[in-house]
Amino acid sequence: MSSSRQIRSSSLQETLAQGSGQTRRAFLGTAVVAGVVGSGSLLEGSHAADDGRDGPRVPGVDRPVKTFVPGTPLGPDQMRISFLGTSFLPRIAQECNSVYVELGNGDDFVFDFGSGVSAKYVAMGVPPSRMTRVFLTHLHADHMSDLTTLYCFGPSQDRKTPLYVYGPSGDTAAEGTRVFCRNLKKLTRWHREGFSFLPTGLKVGGDGYDLIATELPYMETGVAYHRRGVTITHFPAIHDRDGSISYKLEWNGLSMVFSGDTKPNDYMLRHGRGVDVLIHEMVVPVDVWAAKNSGLTPEDDGWDQAVAVAQEVQDSSHTPEPALGYILGKTRPRLGIATHFQVNDDTVGPALDAVRTWYQGEFAFAIDGFVVTLSKTDMELAMTHFDDFSWYPKPKLYPPKLLADPKYDGPYAQLNDRLLAHAIPKDVYEPPPTA
Repeated sequence: MSSSRQIRSSSLQETLAQGSGQTRRAFLGTAVVAGVVGSGSLLEGSHAADDGRDGPRVPGVDRPVKTFVPGTPLGPDQMRISFLGTSFLPRIAQECNSVYVELGNGDDFVFDFGSGVSAKYVAMGVPPSRMTRVFLTHLHADHMSDLTTLYCFGPSQDRKTPLYVYGPSGDTAAEGTRVFCRNLKKLTRWHREGFSFLPTGLKVGGDGYDLIATELPYMETGVAYHRRGVTITHFPAIHDRDGSISYKLEWNGLSMVFSGDTKPNDYMLRHGRGVDVLIHEMVVPVDVWAAKNSGLTPEDDGWDQAVAVAQEVQDSSHTPEPALGYILGKTRPRLGIATHFQVNDDTVGPALDAVRTWYQGEFAFAIDGFVVTLSKTDMELAMTHFDDFSWYPKPKLYPPKLLADPKYDGPYAQLNDRLLAHAIPKDVYEPPPTA
């Protein structure tokens, strides 16, 4: 690594260590979270740990946190934000990115749908019929991979209406959300046909395998959605390459911003100012990233190369810890939330120190199952106790007269007769009825 790279990296380490009394390299390998938890582990499996206080814990949160029970009713004046994917790195406790927003008027919105999150939606008790509007910040796999599952299996469950996907444009017609959705439909043809011996749509209202894309100009600020008192605005993000956006949702005097992935930018300062909840990505420092992802230490061959690669990724794409503190300090939300951040016993303390150099307001590190329920006067924080063996939640039921006829007549319609001749008849393996 060049001397200038070493100087920049060292300066970053020293800056982020302010308040913790040690450099990042000295911190690597320890398992202490100063001022956050005691001697116990910060996380236990996929749930927040108990550090001796009543109730679950959420990293960075000092006030009591309740246990959230999936299916809890929402008041008519409330907004609920559930974090069901909070990392770019697939982890049991933090799958890839997704935020689920419910409103007291009955509307639901999904922001990003990265790999692994489908299981969390099932455990949260959210049926596919409540996941009809998906807003993508960009087309990296950790933000859209599980759309395949949602699109393919929704119509065979209870989503009998189209899937609406909103997302950014690309630099050319060969990129962007519209062509992504068109190709997703082509990619999944075999699956769609395979389930089309079942009703997949309604006689009036479209089909569950309709995939309707709304492409949003990534360089512009505009209204992505405006209906039933809900306004969702999109504005530019700066991430990796052209074609990323952030969102702001406003309803009933409440507001939420979701950054997606982005470098610190003044678009966020403008649109995030004074919102109720500002959800913003944040990444660990480059040497922590390098150490965690490679297993190397500063004494190992390849260390400088690992740090240099991590620095390049951060420079192109992401928000460092002190930068998020700066953004929150300037925008002053009721609650600031860091997501896309890998929560561990040895990452939270220094990150909190870095954020606190700029921002003293209420703050949390998002982990899967974190739930924020707010009104104009109250805000409740909770952690979900997931059932690790959940089945699909109770579906929306349609009167048979509303369902469109299946495309294929029965489960055997697409099977070759020569293959069916080799199927073992039921009377061979089913036990005879008892007398």
